[in-house]
Amino acid sequence: MQRSVLLALGLGLLALQSSCGPKPLPSPPPAPAARSAADWIPSDLDVVARLDLGRVRDALGPAALETLAKEALTGGNAGRDPGGLLLASLLSAELVFLGFRPGGDLAPLDRVLAVEGRFEQLRRPPAGFSGATDLGGDVRYWERRPTEERLPRLETARIYAFGERTRVFVSAAEIDAVERALSGLGGEGRLVSPEQGTLSVAARPWLLNRLLGGAALDELFRRAKALTLVTDLESDRLLLKFQLELANETDAERLAHAVKEVLARQLAGTPLAGSARVEVLEERVTVGATLSRAQLGGAVACWRAPSSSECTW
Repeated sequence: MQRSVLLALGLGLLALQSSCGPKPLPSPPPAPAARSAADWIPSDLDVVARLDLGRVRDALGPAALETLAKEALTGGNAGRDPGGLLLASLLSAELVFLGFRPGGDLAPLDRVLAVEGRFEQLRRPPAGFSGATDLGGDVRYWERRPTEERLPRLETARIYAFGERTRVFVSAAEIDAVERALSGLGGEGRLVSPEQGTLSVAARPWLLNRLLGGAALDELFRRAKALTLVTDLESDRLLLKFQLELANETDAERLAHAVKEVLARQLAGTPLAGSARVEVLEERVTVGATLSRAQLGGAVACWRAPSSSECTW
């Protein structure tokens, strides 16, 4: 009898100890799928650009790069920079990836901007943003605090950081798409800009219809497979190569003819008039051009002030 009582007491003490003692820690959340800055660009965006900012810095110098970055961020389609964090990130970045959904004038409406480099760890929330939310795998994000003022569509609504290597600035409409990309979902149909040149762009071919215009070419662009642009900034010149892969050779010949007509009309009297060339190889149409450093300077002057006397375009 006493042995039964002692056994029961012993089992009860063991049960009490196990319920009151430290509980096993839960499994950490799975690490997000995104690793490089390019992985953060979701598949629903229609234009994806890759900029080798390290090469631009080497070619133009840090001072010129800072001036251009400030002008770009204060432009009408740049959105406000939360606490100067975006400018600081660009000035420290080596690679920049911008994915966006263009409006009627091809300017960004919704966007994801991912920068890759070596950054100081964010130890306090950016101005106007919440405290950090840890997603595991050294990935955190900061949410913009709600205000009475309606957030413009292009404004940064969430900032992500992947360790000290990557920072990502996301507008409100793209938060769900970025979350899907982080979970490894929604990769089908995602645009990937070529990993070459100083600036490379991949875009939906149907966007060309807004530039070359007209219903006659609309079906041709919708059948096209891929659209890319690669520019290479060298010490004394800028090389441009635009390429469109069509559905067949007939479409390629038809597009090449249309492009030649547009170039002759639009580039007449500009520095590109003599250097632009159009080539057709099977289903691919390639448009190439070369600008000297002086011509590139004129193009930048026109971008800064289209009506300026320095603009020769």
